[in-house]
Amino acid sequence: MKIGITGSRGFIGKHLVEAFKNKKNIKVFCCDRSDCDILNADSLKKFVKDKDAIIHAAAINRGTDIEIIAGSVVGTYNLISAMEKHKNRAKMIFLSSIQAETDTLYGKSKRLAEIMIEDFSRRTKIPVAIFRLTNVFGEGCKPFYNSVVATFCHQIANNKELTINPESRNKKINLIYVGDVVKIILKEIKKYRKNTFYFKKIDSKNEISVGNLAKLIQSFKNKPKLKSKFYKDLYKTYLSYQ
Repeated sequence: MKIGITGSRGFIGKHLVEAFKNKKNIKVFCCDRSDCDILNADSLKKFVKDKDAIIHAAAINRGTDIEIIAGSVVGTYNLISAMEKHKNRAKMIFLSSIQAETDTLYGKSKRLAEIMIEDFSRRTKIPVAIFRLTNVFGEGCKPFYNSVVATFCHQIANNKELTINPESRNKKINLIYVGDVVKIILKEIKKYRKNTFYFKKIDSKNEISVGNLAKLIQSFKNKPKLKSKFYKDLYKTYLSYQ
């Protein structure tokens, strides 16, 4: 099986590439600026050719307005256009974000990408699965970028001052470990669905306030007892920033 991954150098992309290394009869093809640029439509011809599945994970969470829009909207348009032009009927899995439910520029760009991909699937009858992911955390996530867990782990592990906006302290957030997200994607690749288009919001039972999250990660400095999988996954993440 030939699988293409956009954003393969990103947080989730790296974990996907690593997971596929241990899978027999699977060959991974990466698209992440070096030899394939999703913002360059011409470079996608080779990437989409003869693939059995394409995981679209590329995005730009922070940057200028143009960079954010390009990362989700232009990149998605180029990818689906290349698939249509070169008659590739690979199953597509698009990793969207819970931010698609917000009015932020990044959220709006993700929502627009979802709409474009759904329309693409309806028109071409190409199988598509859209996963709207809740807040993903885990090893390798950039601090001060798109994960409060990464930011807190970096600050606490490196004895940096940790400050929390008073308005955010009691805000509850839903968190899912990147390893669990990867398992969902791996399962979806081989899954047959009767309908060509599938959408699912991916969240978890791990809900915690921002203030309590900070206290929990701070407690990791004292090698605490880990009473749940969620705590163990957070602790593994914390250790990766030391």
